[in-house]
Amino acid sequence: MAEALTEQLIHGLMMGSIYVLVALGMVLIYGVMHVVNFAHGVLFTLGGYFAHFFYAHFIDSYLLATLLSMLTLGLIGVMLERGVFRPLQGNLRNQVIASLGLILVLENLIVALWGPNALQWRLEGFVQQQIQIGELRISLHHLGIIAVTFVLVTALGLYLKFTRFGTAIRATSQNQEAARVVGIPVQRVQWSTFAIGCMLAAIGGALVGPLFLVFPQMGEVPLVKGLAGILLGGMGSVPGAVVGCLILGVTESMSTLFLPTDYRDSIAFMVMIGILMLRPQGLFGIRMRGED
Repeated sequence: MAEALTEQLIHGLMMGSIYVLVALGMVLIYGVMHVVNFAHGVLFTLGGYFAHFFYAHFIDSYLLATLLSMLTLGLIGVMLERGVFRPLQGNLRNQVIASLGLILVLENLIVALWGPNALQWRLEGFVQQQIQIGELRISLHHLGIIAVTFVLVTALGLYLKFTRFGTAIRATSQNQEAARVVGIPVQRVQWSTFAIGCMLAAIGGALVGPLFLVFPQMGEVPLVKGLAGILLGGMGSVPGAVVGCLILGVTESMSTLFLPTDYRDSIAFMVMIGILMLRPQGLFGIRMRGED
């Protein structure tokens, strides 16, 4: 039983880490531009496709393929911010509609470029490797996903807190007009933040690709779970998004020890609803004056 608990805990942390990578990008974009980018799941999918493309056709290196995928999604993020979201700045409704439209456009673009069939991605000598602890065998790739996410979350937190540009991002998210007054280049902060969010999504897609199939709708579940984690942790809170996503990942994984796997999503969302009923603003959210 102890081995099963440990195995499901690691699997839950791995899936929670994937949700974290999606949620972090969404939180950053929401904080700076005040829009929920519902197309973020498709950007996650593009990260998997581009990493697979670079690995299969150009570079026989998983690390370099992932880095190239990040750079590609970063450029796409800049184009989306400048071409789609910046002209709609200040119009929240149209920004949301535009992000929903992007889902259809990008998913159809994926099908046009790579076809509707799922792609298999085998990484010999990496994903197949396992670490044995007693009777428990743990996938090295699962541990790698957890470790990469931990490093990225730590690095992002330090960057936002201690660097000059990180301070500019935090200032812009709090008050754009005040940030302009003190000389912060708000537009540069916006497209840079959008690029960072897309790069985080690309890492998530590249990490998941070798574990599962790469297919046009692969980002839908991480998007929903990422949004749920954001709400659970508190809208706009980076630490809240991390904790909320990890709680969801571990909860749904642990539930499979006692219930059929078909119920794992239901259990995770029931836990989220229960916590939000007790604390509507989320675990790290701040209750605003006038709220019940």
